[in-house]
Amino acid sequence: MKILIIRFVVMSLLAISTCSQANDEKWNDWEQFKTVYISTEGRVIDGSNPQLITTSEGQAYGMLFALMSNDKNTFRLLLNWTEANLANNDLTINLPAWLWGFDKEKQIYSVLDTNSASDADLWIAYALTEAGRIWNEYHYKSLGYLLAQNILKKEAVQIPNYGWMILPGSRGFQSTTNSWRLNPSYLPLQILRRFEILYPHSQWHEIKQNTVNFLKQSAPTGFAPEWSIVNDNNQVFNDDVNNTKIGGYNAIRVYLWLGMLSNDDPDKQSLMAHYSPMLKVIQQDAFVAEQYDTALKVQSGYHPIGFHAAVLPFLVSANDVLTTTNFLNKVTTTEPSTKPDYYYDSVLKLFGKGWLEHKYEFNQDGLLMINPPINNKP
Repeated sequence: MKILIIRFVVMSLLAISTCSQANDEKWNDWEQFKTVYISTEGRVIDGSNPQLITTSEGQAYGMLFALMSNDKNTFRLLLNWTEANLANNDLTINLPAWLWGFDKEKQIYSVLDTNSASDADLWIAYALTEAGRIWNEYHYKSLGYLLAQNILKKEAVQIPNYGWMILPGSRGFQSTTNSWRLNPSYLPLQILRRFEILYPHSQWHEIKQNTVNFLKQSAPTGFAPEWSIVNDNNQVFNDDVNNTKIGGYNAIRVYLWLGMLSNDDPDKQSLMAHYSPMLKVIQQDAFVAEQYDTALKVQSGYHPIGFHAAVLPFLVSANDVLTTTNFLNKVTTTEPSTKPDYYYDSVLKLFGKGWLEHKYEFNQDGLLMINPPINNKP
């Protein structure tokens, strides 16, 4: 209830009607995103790369936003393109390849890297599961289940003396014989909570519990890193060779997922307290920087507008009306690009601003709650 009040206060201060925003069936930011970034065949294109790449992450986010908007046609197009081009025509047995685009050597568009990306796989499985529930589509529900099972089979690992965790992809993330490289931003607790309830006789409960611990252990100073190393001595540390003491384009999502957790989530309060050093720096600086040194707790780089959108739920969860209002004003008054070269900023804006406008939220069990609710009863 407190979060809803803060949302209302922030929107009122900017003279935006929360009620009309929430009940407007047309989500203008999503419509803009579709126009700029999604092709007619259902491919999310990142135009900032000369190879005009598509990632499984982009497809996953697109499916999620389509579901939030009750946009069944776009959801179907995105799913069909993903299955046909990234999963070798069968998502029931194959994890999607993470990268697709123009192959300069072959002079064709094709898969550029066959490895998977578990964050995308989790969000796709979650989007399918929730689409099956919300739209009463058994096919989506069963496809989500099979993909979730495949994630456990191909991307989960039982780290000795640590337990089950999700690796960033199906291969290439065991650093040594006794250490593994993980990405904190790849592990949204909303999804893990949903799956531990849906699939109680599996590793999801242990993965969720271990992830809560990992999110704290990987950020001893309260600043999320891009990457961390976990070894079989129950140790979590930065990999300086790969510059993992820096938090940037990956790490910003840690604060986003945390801010969007339900206030009834049993781990939210302790996680918010753990990451309060980052919160204080944001409040003191009155901006979000491109990078943060997690050891020195100093910032560098420019101030991406998408990062300001991403921390909106984080600020609301900290009951900071003033900073939230200032950041939302920056996000709202920044003209959206009509060229497909601000993909990531646009995604973060849809997540952060959309959540603040009460387009959607996640309840304590990880269910996706859409506003206005979708009624599929005959």
